Amino acid sequence: MTPVLGRTLARERRPIIGWVVGVALISLITVASWPAIAQSSADFEALMTNMPAALTAFFGEGIASFSAAAVVGSRLYGTIGMGLFIGYAVSRGARSIAGEEGDGTLELLVTLPVSRTAVAVDKIIAMMLGLAGLVVLELVILVVAMPLADLDFAIGHVLAASTGLYLLSAVFGGLAFAVGAATGSRGAAVGIAGGLAGGLFLLTGFASLVDWLEPLSAVSPFSAYDGTVVLAEGLGWTTPVVFAVVTLLLMAAGVVVFDRRDLS
Repeated sequence: MTPVLGRTLARERRPIIGWVVGVALISLITVASWPAIAQSSADFEALMTNMPAALTAFFGEGIASFSAAAVVGSRLYGTIGMGLFIGYAVSRGARSIAGEEGDGTLELLVTLPVSRTAVAVDKIIAMMLGLAGLVVLELVILVVAMPLADLDFAIGHVLAASTGLYLLSAVFGGLAFAVGAATGSRGAAVGIAGGLAGGLFLLTGFASLVDWLEPLSAVSPFSAYDGTVVLAEGLGWTTPVVFAVVTLLLMAAGVVVFDRRDLS
């Protein structure tokens, strides 16, 4: 392990505790509540059937009918869960370079006997490891608890939903990293990446209700990944590959810009 990676992981030990607690709580509460919700299936199904089209469009077609995938998937792999993972990726991506620069510690890192490229890559690895740990935590809790909560998701679908959510979050984490590396501003990185994530989510939600938004929604990653649908039906290879390529391009751009930027 390189000094930069080791230092970054050590500094992340305390902050990640809060994220771990948040992911664990939402996972446990969601799974534990399913048996009680299932007993009231008739009421919930009537509620979802009569749900306004605007809400169905906003939260995804997967919640239009009552099912375990609709209830559990909408929390763990959509809305709350999605917000948690994207929030983590954006915050860590912004902190990777811009956070160090704002704290006045970046100068120390670049004086180490390693290249700027190595520093940036180590920062990316630390962010992706932290994100992977959170996604695996949610995955393990769901898989272990499924028999206890009478959930019968296909393991392949659970893996697909987790992989898709990981890569979706990485896209915005990569954008935050690139903006932070280019500007040295943590606020700009969080604002642009977080704002774009929120804007694209809203765009996807309202696209089916507003005709002129429909063509624009094609560029939104939220149109390609709906966690409730993936948990029920699985995920093809195209979406993960596109997410991975976009993430790599954003991160590579951030590394190149950081390597060339004047830090004086």
